[in-house]
Amino acid sequence: MFRRLLLLSVMSRRLKTQHPNWSNGITMTSRWHNDFKSTHNGNAPVQTEPNAKRKPRLLDEDHIEALREFADNEEGRGYYPDSKVFGLTIFLGAKSTVWRFRQQSRTKGKRSSVFKTLGNWPAMDVDEARKQALIYSGAVAAGTAAPGKRQAMPFRAAFENYLAHLKAQAEAKGKPPRWWANACKLSEAHIMPQWDGWTLAEMSQNPRAVKTWHAKLSKTIPTTADHCARLIRACYREEARLDRTLNPAASPTSGIRLGKIKVSKAVLDFPDFSAWRKAWDKIENPVHKGYHLAALLTGCRPTELAMIRESDIDLDARRMIIRNAKAGNDISLPITGEIAFALAMAINAPPQTITMKGLRGMKSGEVRVIERKKLHHEIAAPDLVFPGVRQAGHRSGLPVSGNALRHTFRSIAVSLEISEMLISFLMGHSLQGVSARYTNELMIANSQALREAQEKISRRIFELLGLTLGHHDAPLVPDTPTRVEASRKKSSAPARVA
Repeated sequence: MFRRLLLLSVMSRRLKTQHPNWSNGITMTSRWHNDFKSTHNGNAPVQTEPNAKRKPRLLDEDHIEALREFADNEEGRGYYPDSKVFGLTIFLGAKSTVWRFRQQSRTKGKRSSVFKTLGNWPAMDVDEARKQALIYSGAVAAGTAAPGKRQAMPFRAAFENYLAHLKAQAEAKGKPPRWWANACKLSEAHIMPQWDGWTLAEMSQNPRAVKTWHAKLSKTIPTTADHCARLIRACYREEARLDRTLNPAASPTSGIRLGKIKVSKAVLDFPDFSAWRKAWDKIENPVHKGYHLAALLTGCRPTELAMIRESDIDLDARRMIIRNAKAGNDISLPITGEIAFALAMAINAPPQTITMKGLRGMKSGEVRVIERKKLHHEIAAPDLVFPGVRQAGHRSGLPVSGNALRHTFRSIAVSLEISEMLISFLMGHSLQGVSARYTNELMIANSQALREAQEKISRRIFELLGLTLGHHDAPLVPDTPTRVEASRKKSSAPARVA
């Protein structure tokens, strides 16, 4: 059989050499065969594509110039691999010539590929392209190279992981996830509309795009723009802990000069207390009214005061506890008659109601007043003393609110010549260089002094506001109200304080 095949091959060669016209006829027949696009099995032939695999060749400047001349034809375009550096290719397009590194590998049975654009020819010559290809190849071998777009971590997925981290962190500390809630809103309003669809690696390689986006936001909302940039930076750092291909120093926000968020240093000056009192009298919601008065009387941080619960108030000991304060500990504050009045104003407030009129099915002029079924608050808690006061400061109409009332508390305490240590204890500050255990011992030892200082400050604030506790010569400030039996009230809440 082998001899017959060998004989046929030899005879065909002899026939081609002895009869050239016959060989030409065979060539014409093959051309006619290709023109009609048919094959021996009836399927269409495979066409040569620009991305078709070509044999490696030793690339140099003259060779590339010659290939560039043939790039006008589609058959001459595509990838040409270099035989000297494995993975280095040059891509000839219709108008551009680009150096690229392409390599496939298999890790534990799973195939993956790396792809990176190194530069344009002739701006990057052959020697420089090979140098950059070797550097990137070494990064791939070491596992520190940026992954391809398919393998890279999408920014949306990374940011969702970071949001989950923020929520878990707050829950571990026993605090409400307020910053998580703010981050979700910032993501929905400003971050995701711009960066959804990007990967972290792409953002890291394009800090100019991140800077341009931040500058555009800063024109109208500079503080919000800085918050968004800080969230992106924190998200990148958190993901870089798990992904070695992300360089912690190459943050997407490296080109942004974040400005320091200016903390309001506004203080309610003594002559302005009467104007604050008039605005406070106009507040209709007794819960909001008691909240602002308690903030001024205690000097508590707005967030910490908003999360105080009825179970944190001990009338027998005349103390209230601020849980999980900024310093990470609980703060025990003495309750004065003025503070008890502000707390009772909120606790004894009647249930919130909703007025309904002009709805479908209602008669003309009919008005219905129904009780709100669910407390209005971003964190569901049944026994909050001040539910729904997260935005109370922005909508109160008060000249100053929030942290400004905390600064006012301090200025009044200083004017009364109260010692700096007692002021720090009352405001929940940690003493520098003093351990938490020793701080607690100091607070217990100075408990009587703390109560006297708190009473002194409360009397001075009521004097400046023109209020009188427990007397009928101040009709706008009645006696400490008795408790209103409501579904949200508990027996442990503060009642009438004489």
